[in-house]
Amino acid sequence: MNAKFDVGIIGGGIIGQSIAYQLAKENISVVVLEGNKVGAGATSAAAGMLGANSELESNDAFFQFAKESQQQYKALSDELTNLSQINIQHVDKGMYKLAFTEIEADELKAAYKEHHSLEWHSKQQVLAMEPNLSQEIVGGLYIPEDGHVSPKHVCAAFSKSASLLGAVIVENSPVHSIKKIGVEEYILSTTQSTYNCSHIVIANGVWSDYFFKKLALEIKIKPVKGECLAVSSENISLEKTIFYDHCYIVPKGDGRLVVGATMVENDWSTTPTLGGIQSLIEKTTPILPTIKSAKLLETWAGLRPQTDDGKPYIGQHPNGENIYFATGHYRNGILLAPKTGTLVRDLILKRKLNEDYVEAFSITRNLAKVVR
Repeated sequence: MNAKFDVGIIGGGIIGQSIAYQLAKENISVVVLEGNKVGAGATSAAAGMLGANSELESNDAFFQFAKESQQQYKALSDELTNLSQINIQHVDKGMYKLAFTEIEADELKAAYKEHHSLEWHSKQQVLAMEPNLSQEIVGGLYIPEDGHVSPKHVCAAFSKSASLLGAVIVENSPVHSIKKIGVEEYILSTTQSTYNCSHIVIANGVWSDYFFKKLALEIKIKPVKGECLAVSSENISLEKTIFYDHCYIVPKGDGRLVVGATMVENDWSTTPTLGGIQSLIEKTTPILPTIKSAKLLETWAGLRPQTDDGKPYIGQHPNGENIYFATGHYRNGILLAPKTGTLVRDLILKRKLNEDYVEAFSITRNLAKVVR
């Protein structure tokens, strides 16, 4: 039997590592059990967009949560770099959400009127900033707050920082069972060892569905496969993230342009398909015509964990057990990681919570039945 931990976290992606970091900062003993390598799942497949304004459209609790999480990255950039010496590559140059028709322009302008931080830019203004974009655009919504990070570096920085603060990170250790052996006492079993923990956090993305079934919770998470590609070209200059019709182009500091992403439901394969990559090329070329001459560097795919309503589950087991969930972040895992970490920390430490967030991400909101 290993030493006892206050918290055992199942899943070593960006969500699990964010939680571990926040708990370790509070001197809570934490073990993170990752079935593969840290950040090897959906985290490593993401482009790293912090698209609170571009991805979310309703001004609800989910949107406010996303905005707060986006803001946390500003402080985390320095905080994590100073502690871990890993630069999370936070780029804060904003995003253009493009319009190719007047109808699309009117829809974007309506959003601009509701959010004071957004700006409508004419075709001439957009092309003055990003001259390589298509001449066919009619304008674009400039979103100054929607930058991007490197998901791999953020996850690594969370992980190293948590470790430096005392957390134990164990790779290649998939958890196959959770057993309650007493009041506030659980055993996490892997093929190599067992871990005694007072609290459990399930944060292993699409594979959380396994534990929902084990815990007799009638909740489902399904995989939504996303394929991406990366290119480079000395002839393309792009400063801002470009977004149009659920397709994005993210310029990275090393000269790469990351393009994504397809959405294929209930596909567990992490191998890109020719059809998927072709669809990305067909969507991207009208946006950035010169990309046709770019060098194709790599393609990849990952599995987004999607809940019934597209919002994550962040909360405590409905029976009041010391089992918590932080999963189902779908397209927004990178964006929501900082705030998810602090919310789970506050749940475990029983701090005052924003009840709107508790309700929005409740485990029971889509729960038809809890088998007791």
